[in-house]
Amino acid sequence: MTTEEQALPTRPLWPAAKDVFFISIERMLPRPRSFWVLALLALPVFFGILLRIYPPKGLPLTGFELYGIVIALFFIRNLLPLVALLFGSAMISDAVDSRTLTYFLTRPISRLSIFLGEFMAYLVTVLTLTLPCVVLTYLVLCVGTPQGAGFGATDLVQDLGACALTLFTYGGVFALLGVSLKRPLIPGLLFLFVWEGFVANFPGDAPNYTLTAYARSLIRHRPSEEGLAELFSKFFPVGESVLVLGIAGVVSLALAAWIFSRREYVISS
Repeated sequence: MTTEEQALPTRPLWPAAKDVFFISIERMLPRPRSFWVLALLALPVFFGILLRIYPPKGLPLTGFELYGIVIALFFIRNLLPLVALLFGSAMISDAVDSRTLTYFLTRPISRLSIFLGEFMAYLVTVLTLTLPCVVLTYLVLCVGTPQGAGFGATDLVQDLGACALTLFTYGGVFALLGVSLKRPLIPGLLFLFVWEGFVANFPGDAPNYTLTAYARSLIRHRPSEEGLAELFSKFFPVGESVLVLGIAGVVSLALAAWIFSRREYVISS
């Protein structure tokens, strides 16, 4: 770093974060990881098209009920936390590997601006991949069904918000994991499949300490109590779920930003 660069004043927080965001989004979206994640997210659309072309006889569920199962089980409960792990935990490490972080750290911008810009790029990337697949799944499964497309239009908007909040919260948690651990993927998978996968379905107060129990509580349109609801041992009010997930995401991001601002990184030429 030259004397001239050292003399430059630090740029304001949000303009610097915006510049980091535009650079980071160009790194995140075109990666092969994004293509494979998009392919996974689009699976319900593919199977929904097959279901409409070759409808099974005697299917007890309407298209809208089937859509509710896909949102609750496939997206909220399983895939979106995994997407957050893949992108959120690697948010800073990818910047290190691509030497983007080297560039940022030699500029007159704060560590907080770098972290916020990277997280905004993460959020826009995963939302760009996820939300169109949710909308297409709704259209494929609901348009032309006995209940009609308009029956679940309000639920669709709520589901998009639930997906966005789920990605925000888990993204914050896994960003914290990514800046704290050198290899966060295995601990992240253990957290998802052991803690979130099993504890959330325990009786009593155990689900109160999991994120997935609150995230799935945001999905209010469920099939009959004899079906999908039996898989879920506990539901919380929507307001409480939004509050808990929001606080968990913000606290995780604050801790992650604090650790990132104090962690030493090797600046390679």
